[in-house]
Amino acid sequence: MWSAAAAARAVASPLPAPSLPANGRRGVAGARVRGGGRAATVSVRSTLWDFVGGDLVKPDMGKWLDDVEEHKALAIYPPHEGGYEGRYLNHLRYQGYYFLDLSARGLGDPETTLTKIHPVCPPSLGRQPVARWYFPPEVDYRLSLLHPDAKGLVVWIMEAKVLSKAELQFLAMLPDLRPKVRVIAECGNWRKFVWKPLKQISGLEPDPDAEK
Repeated sequence: MWSAAAAARAVASPLPAPSLPANGRRGVAGARVRGGGRAATVSVRSTLWDFVGGDLVKPDMGKWLDDVEEHKALAIYPPHEGGYEGRYLNHLRYQGYYFLDLSARGLGDPETTLTKIHPVCPPSLGRQPVARWYFPPEVDYRLSLLHPDAKGLVVWIMEAKVLSKAELQFLAMLPDLRPKVRVIAECGNWRKFVWKPLKQISGLEPDPDAEK
């Protein structure tokens, strides 16, 4: 038997909790409640999306590709369990895009790292002299190596929720500075895979949903 502490740590079901009858006793459809009461039923509310895998249904892929081309920089909110963003990434790859995957936690200053020659100091360990190495701009270097038939370069920023507003604004304007670049920033999580223009998230453009 589970202890009370183990029961508290149990993962709750994503479905709504079953409703209880008016007398507070839980019953089963067609069963008689002890004490001679009336039969009580348990109802669970769910939709078709609770039984169909999100990775099997792709009704929004056309809109995804259109928004990438229209806005050029998007903030995405995948589910916590992960895996959904892979199919959206693959469809961009099918269109001819190449990818530069970066983590926001080790990115440093986005403008310096992506578009300028920037220094990197390796760990010293206490016995070696402090060194400084210089690296080429990450975006410009990748653009110079693109195949002539490539459609462009997608800069995919993971954990972008840790970036400041100014850093998000630069990422939103990066496609204006480098026309062949598209930016996808993972700015948080949601129950299903959703996205919004990064300029609206960073405050460069008004957000219609926030004004309602």
